[in-house]
Amino acid sequence: MTETTKPKLLKSRQLHSRLFAVLAIFLLLTTSPQMPSDSLLRSVMLWVGYVLIIVGAFGRVYCSAFIGGRKNKSVIRSGPFSVVRNPLYVFSFIATLGIGLQSGMWVVALGLALIYIVYYPFVVKKEEAFLAHKFDESYAVYLREVPRWIPDFKLWNEPVSIECHPRNIRDTIRDAAVFFLPLPAFVLINYLQVSGILPVWLTLP
Repeated sequence: MTETTKPKLLKSRQLHSRLFAVLAIFLLLTTSPQMPSDSLLRSVMLWVGYVLIIVGAFGRVYCSAFIGGRKNKSVIRSGPFSVVRNPLYVFSFIATLGIGLQSGMWVVALGLALIYIVYYPFVVKKEEAFLAHKFDESYAVYLREVPRWIPDFKLWNEPVSIECHPRNIRDTIRDAAVFFLPLPAFVLINYLQVSGILPVWLTLP
């Protein structure tokens, strides 16, 4: 796997993410939850969704402090990268699940989770092949000792200080802010549907 492979993988993942986002937006614009908006369960889903989005977004920002500016230059084994190999994807999954719960539809939440679980292992497998080729034995050791998805907190290793790159932190904050956009969007979609401006083709549990 060559040095040019990584940019190609990134572009492919970004394209797939955008296509998925377009399909998800179309689905959400034409569906409505069966669950009443004033039900206790709907309120629980809403608040749990809030918490998961906050954890996912701020978790990604925290990860960027450890890897920003050093990605693909060395094997990072500190902070969240010491307990799981793909903490950025883990936090993205948490935030995505939170967005699904915010929709008020279990089908949407489970659908988003399922798509993530099916798609991203293929992405990670290709990325790991690239990194294994680039870093050889040091990454092979990392593969053996640190789990891919489920954090092992007994491995936690946090240095006294790290070198942070403000631009990378800023870029990650900007990207993480996208996770908060569905919150007002769901309110607007519900208003437009109730007003009859948007058609409701399907109601989902």
